[in-house]
Amino acid sequence: MHHGVRLESIRPLVRYVDRDQAVIDAHFTTLPAVAGSARQSPGRAVDVFVEIDGSDGFHDEGHTRVQLTDHSGSVRFEIVRPQRWWPAGMGEQALYTLSVTVQEPGLGYAEQSVTFGLTSVRRDRVLGEEFDESLLVNGRICDFDSVVVIDRTDANQLLPATGESLLLVRDHFGPELLYDAADRAGILLVQCVPIDPEAQVESSVAAQVSRLSSHPSLAGYFVGHLGAWSDRVAEALRQIDPTRMVFRRFP
Repeated sequence: MHHGVRLESIRPLVRYVDRDQAVIDAHFTTLPAVAGSARQSPGRAVDVFVEIDGSDGFHDEGHTRVQLTDHSGSVRFEIVRPQRWWPAGMGEQALYTLSVTVQEPGLGYAEQSVTFGLTSVRRDRVLGEEFDESLLVNGRICDFDSVVVIDRTDANQLLPATGESLLLVRDHFGPELLYDAADRAGILLVQCVPIDPEAQVESSVAAQVSRLSSHPSLAGYFVGHLGAWSDRVAEALRQIDPTRMVFRRFP
């Protein structure tokens, strides 16, 4: 039985990207020691090895030592002249594979990999103050012909979507199958955040956002107009994923 270091998750967050440079924070969490293993401190130091592989043949790697905080740590790295992810019709759907290996002396090592893309989605009044905000992908206006609403019963079905469609995932968090397909097809999605007054909003949102935040197709989160509940969820989202927009209405 393996009692050594164990990785729970890795989550790349794209802090900045343009045509010349990308800055990524790779967050990771380790699991506490299992019964029978050597005692592990939640604030211990570990050796972290990072490898990046791109669909264009790009490869880079590095090594650093990280001091954990409550079994969590992060590594920042940069990519020069990155391949950016675009919606279909605007460019290619370039993807990268991030592999993180965490090693502790005497406790072995653990490795996980995740696929992610480099894209920037934001709002701006680039057409002038008299116009509504536009949605910009990598600095270019992204136009949509339709918004396709995806309810829970639709999530595993073939959807009539193109690069000119925006998918609105409503009343549930989209499965990995949906987001993986959108990454490869170049379809942007906005994830509605279900708000249940009886639930622990922050903890449930944190788990789902951590699961979905590596997908370049995820343009942002929609929280609607539910007053204090929407405010609470929006603030939680900005703390968990500061790299994406929170929508109250669509541009």
